[in-house]
Amino acid sequence: MRLTGRALGVDTAPMEPVPLSALRGHRAQLAVLSRAVLADGCAHAWLFSGPPGVGKTTAASALLGALACTNRPRPTADACGKCPSCSALRRDEHPDVKVLRRDGQVIKIEQVREATARLRYAPVVARIKAVLIEDAETLHETAGNALLKSLEEPARDVVFVLVTSRPQLLLDTIRSRCQGLRFAELPPDDVAAILRAEGHTQDAARIAAALAQGSLHEARTLCNPQRLQAVDDVAAFVARLGLGPATEAALFVDRIAASLDTGAEHGSDDGAVRRADLTRPDVLWVVDVARAVLRDALLLDAGFAADELPYQRHVDALRALGQRVGAPALARVLDRCQELDTRMVLNPNPRLALAALLTDAGVAVRNTVRR
Repeated sequence: MRLTGRALGVDTAPMEPVPLSALRGHRAQLAVLSRAVLADGCAHAWLFSGPPGVGKTTAASALLGALACTNRPRPTADACGKCPSCSALRRDEHPDVKVLRRDGQVIKIEQVREATARLRYAPVVARIKAVLIEDAETLHETAGNALLKSLEEPARDVVFVLVTSRPQLLLDTIRSRCQGLRFAELPPDDVAAILRAEGHTQDAARIAAALAQGSLHEARTLCNPQRLQAVDDVAAFVARLGLGPATEAALFVDRIAASLDTGAEHGSDDGAVRRADLTRPDVLWVVDVARAVLRDALLLDAGFAADELPYQRHVDALRALGQRVGAPALARVLDRCQELDTRMVLNPNPRLALAALLTDAGVAVRNTVRR
């Protein structure tokens, strides 16, 4: 959902009124939402939770579009796409459907007050008034308490949808006043179908869907050839664990940092060249890829068919890794990957933390002989 972004982060919701029936995956969740729309008895507050990038916000947009629609064709639960409400959503000018997102690191109390102050008026063009709160876990405590009053005393024809990947960070009192709906990872077939419909090639869609772990956002990122090349680089490094010198890990980290930071080093004003940045999310992403590669090596070693694995492009190298190292050593490396959060606390420099982790991983398998 694209937002135009005003000073307080409260704005009209520029939502394309996507029909609920057009969404892929989440069949059980969409059935719940469709029944709520058809029954005209929708909860006044919803909490959509689940992993990042799986379509929670898209589902929230479709729900609010259907509830706001003034000419919904029965017996469907889909917005008509043509009425004044749907047209206002398409033009990003809806006066009754608001989006709340964080201003900096948090959603502030001023944002909540501005959004909820408008709810006491009757809808202008829609059947309801609505507030969609993205990244709801970033609600500041004071903002959460301000929102709580509206949730406890819901106004007529007002619907809230809170979207979050970390519901445990929300106030218990907010969670208890919302109808919860949990979204899981999307199946790879659904992700691939969505990517193909968006114009990506069949090969790119298949590879991205296999590697995205159910996240459509990650799959779209992986359709970028630069990011897919980074995946291949990580897989190739993991397949060589223990074969190169200890310094190889630091050199690899420099290469992967450059590829994730627009693919090149940057010059400074004085002509010096700085190393590309490597952020904490970058480190977590690299380690997630490494863990997935190691998992495939373990599955190959256990006899799984290569065409069932996401990293089948590297099947020969991963099979060789398993044969050279063996399952116990691969499991030890996976355990070290799990320790990354501790390493990031002890060494807050992402580049050094990743280099240390990969160096230790190489040491863990070096000279390991499978019996």
